[in-house]
Formats: sequence, structure tokens, C-alpha cells
Amino acid sequence: MKKRGILLLILISTVFIGGIVGKLLWKPDPIELLTHGLEELTQATSFRYAMIQHQMVEGKDRILNEIIGEKDGENTRISGEIVGTDVEMILTTEGLYMKDPFTKRWIRYPSVPAAHEVFLAELNPLASLQFKEYGEVVLQGQEKLDDLKTWVIKFNPTVQNQAMENGWTDFSYIVFIGKRDQLIHRVVIEAKSKTDSQMMSLTMNFKDYGEKINISVPIQ
Repeated sequence: MKKRGILLLILISTVFIGGIVGKLLWKPDPIELLTHGLEELTQATSFRYAMIQHQMVEGKDRILNEIIGEKDGENTRISGEIVGTDVEMILTTEGLYMKDPFTKRWIRYPSVPAAHEVFLAELNPLASLQFKEYGEVVLQGQEKLDDLKTWVIKFNPTVQNQAMENGWTDFSYIVFIGKRDQLIHRVVIEAKSKTDSQMMSLTMNFKDYGEKINISVPIQ
């Protein structure tokens, strides 16, 4: 009986340890993880985000754009600095609203003028996450973002964004996806300018998926 009990204990311990080791060694399919993360972000009813863009100019690293934004359905609000200019904008189904940095009054455009299309990347961060092909998707490992454990995925896609294609080439994406929630929490994009071969990097952080966010038309 003693021998039988010892054997049973050994068997249980082996199964338990094997389960722990298997869990530690298990890795997700990177393409499935990336596809799921992009679908969740695209279909999210709301989220908050931050974007910062660096570019090498005459050999020096310059911050071109730095904004924070929030999206609720079709409505988006951003504030920050774009190419050295303070910006506060709201895009709704009723039009585009921009706050004049001098008078602090809101200016309404029923439709987005061509001159303001440069802001669309900041108003729609998902525009940078549309692809014709992923290319090779590699699971690089794990990393902590603050207290959040994430999977780190790297790939060199063919982007489906005319503005990005016109200005940049050699795209490299690093995506951080939460291990527990499988949501995208950070994207780092690097690319080379087609005009002067200078490097650009764009970091986007996402949070507060599905939280209640109130974005309304500004009142003068």
C-alpha cells in the first residue's frame, strides 16, 4: 500500500510539474495573435490612444508630432502638438472642428479640406494599421509595459495606406499584445523616407477599450 501511495504521489507530481512546464513553454501562433488583436482594435466601440512621431532631420532626432486622442464610435477628439503647432480637433459625423490657437474659438468645416488631410493619421490611428500583406510575422518574446505582460510581434508588411506609401518605404512594425486580454497596447512603426532616406518612428499606445467616452460637438 505504501509503494502504491508513493507511486500515485509521484504520478500526480509529474503531471502537475508537466502542466506548469508546458504552460511556461507554450507560445501562441503570431499570425493568429496579430489578426485577433487588429480585429479587436478595429471593432472596439471606444478607446484612448497616444501618438508620438520622431524623425531624423539633418542627423538629429526631432519630435514632429505628439498627441493624445480618444475615439468613441465615429467621433474622435485629439489635442497636442503637430509640427510645432498646438492642435485641438474634434471630428464627428457633423464635420471637423478645429480650435484656433490664438482666438481659442472653434472653426467648423462641414467636410475635411484637402489641406487638413495631414491630420487624418492623428484623427484615425487605425489608418496606419491596414495592410496588403503581413510578410513574415515573428514572435520575438515577452515584455512588460508597466505592469502589463505582453507578447511582442515583429513583421515587415506591405501597408495599405496611400499617404504612407507615397512618403515612406521599408516598413517595420513591432506590436505589443496583452497576454491576458489579447489586445493591442502598443505599436512601434519604423520606416525610411523616400526623399532623403532619413528614418521615422511612430509609437502608438492604446488603452481603455470599450470604456464610456463622451465626445460632443463644441459649443462656442
